[in-house]
Amino acid sequence: MLATMTRPDDLTHPDDPPASRLGLTLLAGGAFALLLAGLLLWWREGDKLFTDGLIAAIVACF
Repeated sequence: MLATMTRPDDLTHPDDPPASRLGLTLLAGGAFALLLAGLLLWWREGDKLFTDGLIAAIVACF
């Protein structure tokens, strides 16, 4: 049985592509859209309806 040791140079893969900027942009855009939707709901329906819906959503998770 032959044990081989890995060098730190072997752990990096130069062929791996960099992280997709489009994917990160879409995730950030989705989070921003959810924030804007919440602010619009707060502005249109008032804080009571929004907080009641938020509490109901949190309770539904448990």
